[in-house]
Amino acid sequence: MTFYNHFKTILWDPSFATAPAVGEAPVAVLLDIIRVAALKAAYTFDADHEAWGDTGVSTQEIVATGYTADGDGVQLGTKTVEQDDANDRGEFHCANLVYTTIGNGANDTIEELIAFREQDAGATDANRLLVAHTAVAATLTNGGDITLVFNAQGFWHLT
Repeated sequence: MTFYNHFKTILWDPSFATAPAVGEAPVAVLLDIIRVAALKAAYTFDADHEAWGDTGVSTQEIVATGYTADGDGVQLGTKTVEQDDANDRGEFHCANLVYTTIGNGANDTIEELIAFREQDAGATDANRLLVAHTAVAATLTNGGDITLVFNAQGFWHLT
């Protein structure tokens, strides 16, 4: 999992806000709405991207029957943070996510995931703060469920 620069900065200094479009509210990963969006391989990661509406981010989201844009409304649940002294890091854990019955009509291949924070349920592309990005094994949608099984050592961790 690779973090976006703006997220890293406000994680350490919640008063920092260089881009009013992504808001000035501090990030509270246990309380905030954090969603995961599925993207195509065409997305080119840029750590300088800040918001979901930045060029090349939202336009590379998959298109598949049963999948709704902007992370399909799927948000992380059962969020916890743990200190892992044995591995010298902090870990963010959450429940696995299930995209239910996507594809089998219009299909697309999931190859990237982006986690983003919404300040509230009425968020727009400009104020959805990009948190982290990761590449995943290519998975073609086919009408079945797709379950994102997160690592036992955390959805992400800081070392």
